[in-house]
Amino acid sequence: MENTNREPLISFCMTTYKRPDFLQKQLSLLLTQTYTSFEVVVCDNDTEGSARDVVTGMNDARFRYYCNGANLGMIKSFNNSLQHAKGDYVVMLTDDDPVYPNMLQVLVALSQDHPGYGAYYGSHDTYYSKLLLAKVSKGKVGVNSSLADLEIGTVRQFSAEAFPNAFMKEDFGGGILWSVGMVKRDIALAIGGVPDFGSPFMADCSYVLLAGAQSGMVVINQALGQQVIHGDNFGYAGGNYQSLVNAPEGFVNYTLDKLQPSGNRQQLKEALEEYVGKTLVVYFVFIKKMIVSTKNRNESFEQCMEAIFKLPYMKRWKRKYHIAVHYPGSFQLLVQFKQLLFKRNQ
Repeated sequence: MENTNREPLISFCMTTYKRPDFLQKQLSLLLTQTYTSFEVVVCDNDTEGSARDVVTGMNDARFRYYCNGANLGMIKSFNNSLQHAKGDYVVMLTDDDPVYPNMLQVLVALSQDHPGYGAYYGSHDTYYSKLLLAKVSKGKVGVNSSLADLEIGTVRQFSAEAFPNAFMKEDFGGGILWSVGMVKRDIALAIGGVPDFGSPFMADCSYVLLAGAQSGMVVINQALGQQVIHGDNFGYAGGNYQSLVNAPEGFVNYTLDKLQPSGNRQQLKEALEEYVGKTLVVYFVFIKKMIVSTKNRNESFEQCMEAIFKLPYMKRWKRKYHIAVHYPGSFQLLVQFKQLLFKRNQ
């Protein structure tokens, strides 16, 4: 059922910076949503307001534009859009990860079937726009499924206490893309919006983890949007690696403090460190393979990576990184063996 209140049920919170083509395409796609009780809040980091005409050009009162007046950076701009949101739920949405037309309809139905939770999420597809990006990731150019190893449409319910550890387990699925889920606005505000711990890297992971840890989360194994890997994404664009150095410790400390565990704090800290390790190794291997394939050495990346591997809990991951880069066949066998052991121990 559509929301009959005067205010929209859901707010898409967006930030953009001098990418009118991406923004135009994304906003046009949002107009195809089959559930229409939503608004779109766009905060522009360009002081010249280059995105204004794109937003106003939608000719739709649900689309609201704000120029930040300064380049606040991605995180602060996202949180600025959150402050302007009016919906009961918010969706943090980048300008380059499109959502499918039925996304809101599926999520609203999920919230009606399973009331009382603080967040409702779907899964996603990963779209590689270039053949090289796909090959490096061992995918195919175009659409690749990132569904969990479950039947399509499977619904999982997680309590606030259970969600953090479930989210960090290897069998959770292809990860949760933050743009294919909605979080209650009061929860998003209570956790401080998108975590700002000195680096945009892994801020989305911390946001989802903290949101689910407040009042639980319901997840449906259905693709509701795409993560598009086009090479110009923030995480894959050259020159962004310096801010990566702050990501591991920032993620662990910020998330741990916000979670305020009632149980074993050290155990949770180790789980967060484990999650950081496996997440960053996958990322490092991808970037390294891209550098090798393009024969374009990036000293900034190498320096930042080495600095991270000096962290006590990252040292053992350095060995796994080198195996994956120099002996990929052996690394794949180790991964398969570990997955087999995990299934047998269930």
